[in-house]
Amino acid sequence: MILGSTLSADTVSVELTVKEAQALSAGLKFPADPQISKEARRKVKRSLDQKLFKSSSNTIAYHLLDV
Repeated sequence: MILGSTLSADTVSVELTVKEAQALSAGLKFPADPQISKEARRKVKRSLDQKLFKSSSNTIAYHLLDV
């Protein structure tokens, strides 16, 4: 379990395009490219996952599992 006090000092950096930042911060919609906000959320989520779950962020070799 991760305690909130240890997370308060941690930072995460995510590189977003201007349109992605607008879509996340102001909820702007871009009819010509509706995937912008989805891509921005994906980038933020991936960055958080890598920060919070460092050991589990490795790719699982499913073909090696005996199932």
